Amino acid sequence: MSTAETESQDYLKKLNQVIAEVIAPAAEEVDRSGKFPREGLSALGRAGLLGLVSSREVGGLGKSHRAASSVVERIAQSCASTAMIVCMHYAGTAVIEAYGQREARENIARGQHITTLAFSEKGSRSQFWAPTSTASRSNGHVRLDAQKSWVTSAGQADSYVWSSRPLEAEGASTIWLVPSNAEGLKIPFEFEGLGLRGNQSSPVNANGVHVPAENMLGTDGEGFNIMMSVVLPYFHMMNDAYYVGTM
Repeated sequence: MSTAETESQDYLKKLNQVIAEVIAPAAEEVDRSGKFPREGLSALGRAGLLGLVSSREVGGLGKSHRAASSVVERIAQSCASTAMIVCMHYAGTAVIEAYGQREARENIARGQHITTLAFSEKGSRSQFWAPTSTASRSNGHVRLDAQKSWVTSAGQADSYVWSSRPLEAEGASTIWLVPSNAEGLKIPFEFEGLGLRGNQSSPVNANGVHVPAENMLGTDGEGFNIMMSVVLPYFHMMNDAYYVGTM
């Protein structure tokens, strides 16, 4: 058996154990109460699976789209909410891996950091790639103002991979890494749906949120290219796997 096959069997064995021992037993309560599945995510982190698509350089498993889709599909068979959270975490991680600072990458690889996408917003309708929210320079930092309409793991993730209009450059958007505890972030109301009730998908508003300029992911104005080349390949494959898992 090759090294790659051995590694694949190892992480899938760990995944199946976490699903059987933690995720599946809690799934009914997660959906009934709308409770964020923190215990399942922590168990995935301890097993190294939150760092599945993080590079080996920072301590991750160094996997890509196919492995991420397999993990999401298997989780979705037991808990749709947890699967959606992991799907968005992997999509956000792919961006951070490509453009983020090493500290965030290492924390994700260690299973100590959950991230998510914050693209959709009030006013942009289905055109998630063309945000109406703004970024501006302010006292040596960047000020972000936005009304995000739908963010998975809102208030629960450690960071948001966040889109805005460009700071100064041409282009449709710029991407930022925004800590979820940043002052000025507010969840106007919590999610109350007819399914996926534990994934905490809610609006997130930013009113004068300040982040360091180095929290830009990629270059100013490059957001559309990042969405198309990094996020969508992951998202489309995992989204298809998610629905297969829930059928």
